[in-house]
Amino acid sequence: MRKTMTLLMAIAIVFVLIGGVAYAWKGGGWVGSGPYYASVDPAKAQKFYNDTLPLRQKQLQIRSELMQLYGQPNPNWDAIAKKQQEMLQIRNEIQKRAYEYGLPYGRGMKRFGRGW
Repeated sequence: MRKTMTLLMAIAIVFVLIGGVAYAWKGGGWVGSGPYYASVDPAKAQKFYNDTLPLRQKQLQIRSELMQLYGQPNPNWDAIAKKQQEMLQIRNEIQKRAYEYGLPYGRGMKRFGRGW
C-alpha cells in the first residue's frame, strides 16, 4: 500500500511539472510571449522592422567584432568596452524608435530569449 501511494505521488508530481512547463512554453507564464503582443498593429511592426534594419545589421556587425576581440589570446579590454558602448547606443536607439512607434520592444519583456 505504501509503495503504491509513493508511486502515485511521484506520477502526480511529474504531471504537475510537465503541465507547468507546457503552460510556460505556451506563453502563459513568461513575459515576452502570449497576449502581450495582441495589441501590436502589424503595419506598425513592419514599418518599425524596415526602419530599424540598418541598426540591427550594425548591431550584428559589432557583435561579430566583439566575438573576435574576445577570442584573441590577449584581449584588448579598452576596445571591448568601446564596442560594448556602441552596442548599448544602438540598442537604446532601437528601443527609442519602438517607443515612438508605440511597440512594446524593450519594455519589461525578455530579450527574445537569445541571451543578449
